[in-house]
Amino acid sequence: MYPTDQEEWTEIRRGGDYTAIGQQYGISPVIARLLKNREIETDREVRTFLYGGLQDLEDPRLLDSAPQAAALLHEKVLARKPIRIIGDYDVDGICSTYILYDTLSSNGAVIDYEVPDRIRDGFGLNLRLIEDAFRDGIDTILTCDNGIAALDAVSRAKELGMCVILTDHHEPGYTENEDGGRHYQLPPADLIVDPKKPGCPYPNKDLCGAGVAWKLMQLYESLYRADGTTQRIEECPVTMKHLPFAAIATITDVMKLTGENRILVKKGLEMLPDVENTGLRALLSQTGTAGRALTCYDVGFILGPCLNAGGRLDSAMRCIDLLNEKDSVRAAHMAGELAALNAQRKEMTEQGRAKARELIEEDGRIRDKVQVLYLPGIHESVAGIIASRIKDDYNRPVLVLTDSEDPGILKGSGRSIEAYNMFEALSAVQDVFVKFGGHAMAAGVSLRADRLEEFRTRINEGCTLTEEDLVKKVRIDMRLPFSYVTEAFTDSLRILEPYGPGNRAPLFAQSNLKVLRMQILGQNRNAVKLLLDDQGKRIDALWFGDADWMEEYLRNKCGEEAFARMKIGADNDLRLAVTYHPDINEFRGMRSVQIRIVNFR
Repeated sequence: MYPTDQEEWTEIRRGGDYTAIGQQYGISPVIARLLKNREIETDREVRTFLYGGLQDLEDPRLLDSAPQAAALLHEKVLARKPIRIIGDYDVDGICSTYILYDTLSSNGAVIDYEVPDRIRDGFGLNLRLIEDAFRDGIDTILTCDNGIAALDAVSRAKELGMCVILTDHHEPGYTENEDGGRHYQLPPADLIVDPKKPGCPYPNKDLCGAGVAWKLMQLYESLYRADGTTQRIEECPVTMKHLPFAAIATITDVMKLTGENRILVKKGLEMLPDVENTGLRALLSQTGTAGRALTCYDVGFILGPCLNAGGRLDSAMRCIDLLNEKDSVRAAHMAGELAALNAQRKEMTEQGRAKARELIEEDGRIRDKVQVLYLPGIHESVAGIIASRIKDDYNRPVLVLTDSEDPGILKGSGRSIEAYNMFEALSAVQDVFVKFGGHAMAAGVSLRADRLEEFRTRINEGCTLTEEDLVKKVRIDMRLPFSYVTEAFTDSLRILEPYGPGNRAPLFAQSNLKVLRMQILGQNRNAVKLLLDDQGKRIDALWFGDADWMEEYLRNKCGEEAFARMKIGADNDLRLAVTYHPDINEFRGMRSVQIRIVNFR
């Protein structure tokens, strides 16, 4: 049986007078229904979603300890005390580090930055980084996108007399009491700025690490770079300059694009084509995304992976150095090196994905609700990407582990599905790990090799996922005949952008479609173009995936004769149901409507 036949397609049905709602807000009834489907219903929610701006962002003073952190940092800047930023090696950590460094250095701080080495150090603040900072005469450690779980490292820094300010967005570690209550374990830092810190009143718990850093620096600039009275973001030029970086990090860290995050990303994307940063402009040029309006897809699947590649295969320091580079020639060379690393990363990922699928299919592991896969020989930096791909392939939580530089120690990354809180599940078996951390949808772990099977057994024994949870759910906004899919209608949908978690792109469906023609595209046969007919309305349709797999599926569905007739454009009995996104194809100044197929059967 094909995976596509096992999907559960459900149309979202919420009552409402969509015509009246549309008239009230100046939108079409279809847009009104799409908002209702996303549970955007109150007047404030609708107006903020459709027309919200920077004035609707949350007050950074609501971040617990943020005012005190801004004041303490300013005190250190004035006293010329050496500050070291400790970031992380992913895009969120890179952007966080740049935002903090550029803001504080432009205000006269004695400051530098360091990023853990993915292979040597693993995630976050550690004892080596603390000892190095102490030997270098650092007075203050300022973290970003990490630190909330670094109990030992922070304790050592305090023993050595250093000041420690943590900015993070991850969950703090905890232990459970017998009655199920949680006892949170917070590091003994001077100050902790993290919306997930217990008791923090900040409304948006879904800020990424760069979002937290950006909000803190907004507060810092409004208090100490301006005249101390300004509250409007637009009056803080450094904060505004860094908004695209907060947007990039929010997208690549797969944060919910609702409320404040949606506004932040929407404005940041608008600013990206004209961004001032020399290094980022070089990367935009290198990736072919310069000079045009950018989407979350451009950032998440083109720009972001290049920034990630440095931290995966070399050092994230080169990425931060790129963002700090002022010379355009050097920046272009550095951006080219990152693009080359990303190409290498893609090849390694596909090789690892093939190994993982082989292990699952041939070893009978498909029965495991949580896939724990040991893949010797893969680069540990691509474990998380492979886990994400396998999670999508099988709709199961996945943890991919491989050998580390430490003999007998395995390292890996996990990716989860919505029905499974991976961080809570790992916390329940935390005695197995040397180290672990993360959140509901992703995690990183280290454990002894001789405890691998114990981990696999215990994580599955404690798994409460049902068979229903493991069926891929396809939530359709509405059935929409092709007669509705016009250029004007497709353009009207853009008011709902940017799309991402919490605000997915509208998904429409139509069935009993005639397949008139099929064409395989791409050097790697990774795309298919179909000509579909819906009661006389013909539309080109693109599907991205394994073209050979689609060919096999269609041939088995309709038989050899009908398939052969379809291939030559002759009349045939092949019919498809599809879910799709409307799209505009622009070629040589001409615009035409097409659809992008998401699911088919």
